[in-house]
Amino acid sequence: WVCQYGFDEYTIDMFHEELVELFDFIEDVSKKSKEGKDDSNDDSNDDDDDGKEFLENALKQLHSRLNEENACSDYCTWFMRVITSAQMKSNPNHYLPFLMAENYGDVPTFCAREVEPMGKECGMVQVSALAECFGVRVVIEYMDGRGTTNGKEEKVVHHVFGEGGDGGGGGNDDAATAAASGGGDGGDRTTVTLLYRPGHYDILY
Repeated sequence: WVCQYGFDEYTIDMFHEELVELFDFIEDVSKKSKEGKDDSNDDSNDDDDDGKEFLENALKQLHSRLNEENACSDYCTWFMRVITSAQMKSNPNHYLPFLMAENYGDVPTFCAREVEPMGKECGMVQVSALAECFGVRVVIEYMDGRGTTNGKEEKVVHHVFGEGGDGGGGGNDDAATAAASGGGDGGDRTTVTLLYRPGHYDILY
């Protein structure tokens, strides 16, 4: 699919395989962990311990793979950039109005300068495109000095991307709350909640 938008199949093949292998690993761990819980309904402490040990080892493997430089983490990150770029190019009229605010007149130029190169920070438009491509909902809590006041209580600003938000980076509090809880339209989508600090995202849940 991404080859339709200017990417060479042979160039991206290795990066694609790395991402697929990573997703397969996560899916396999998830299935085995669930099966372990189902098998331990007899309250066996040994089964519980085995399940915890399996999950801990799997998480250590995942942590190691995602923190090795010039390997799986970088390959997967770049291929996700490719996917984001292809998603934006596949529907340029949807994303262009948001790019014009950043002084870009077309989607391909924006992608070449802001999406595809490694080291470029992922902004709202990119998050929106990636969320839509994968069919997930992304809720981001922003700790960058912004805040909203609800009476006497100050709240962290958050936005929803993917179904439940507006697709371009603007989500209101009600929509974000409904989306994060699986309510509203598209409640069957997986929700990923991130904490944003300037220059960095942390996975909350």
